[in-house]
Amino acid sequence: MKYETLIFDLDGTLLNTIDDLTDSLNYALSKNGLNKYTTDEVKFFVGSGVKVMIERALIGNEEHVDKVFNDFLEHYQTNNANKTALYEGVLETVEKLSQLGIKMAIVSNKYQKGVEDICIPLLGKYISVMVGEQPNLKKKPANDMVYLAMEKLGVKLEKTAYVGDSDIDVLTAQNSKLDFIGCSYGFRGRKFLEEHSNGFIIDKFEEILEIIK
Repeated sequence: MKYETLIFDLDGTLLNTIDDLTDSLNYALSKNGLNKYTTDEVKFFVGSGVKVMIERALIGNEEHVDKVFNDFLEHYQTNNANKTALYEGVLETVEKLSQLGIKMAIVSNKYQKGVEDICIPLLGKYISVMVGEQPNLKKKPANDMVYLAMEKLGVKLEKTAYVGDSDIDVLTAQNSKLDFIGCSYGFRGRKFLEEHSNGFIIDKFEEILEIIK
């Protein structure tokens, strides 16, 4: 096998979460009398955690960040799976990867409870290591979260690849000294990945099965 361990980003890689993120963000913005955003606009706010997403949405209105942040969390905690779903082929492919003995982890800048609440019901059967935003742990693109996941898996850099869809993920792979596999179906698209990474690019999640061999 070319790779024996895969570290996955979450939003835009395994899960299409953008509609629920947009709905909760717009709920919080509307509650505070602020302008709403389209799904395509929100795609460029995500990737660095909820707080940063809201800061990006509130440039020029920074005084509202804390209130919008709290309103967002209150709404998202009970509405984070209304429209969120695994991308096509993810469940079947993860099952095959597990059967092949590939070790897997999820590393996301989403807060830890959010990662677990969404991912355990969907992928917990195959992926037990899930690292989200936590106190005293530097977020991506720092390598801290990736290395913690690798420590939990008991693996080293050799034969490990990082799978993601965004600029944050490209940098995370670089900072972690891992090969990068980019998902063109995610939040940034193929053109962006071609311009910003030298790694593999997949258009469908199941193509990862060919890459690992």
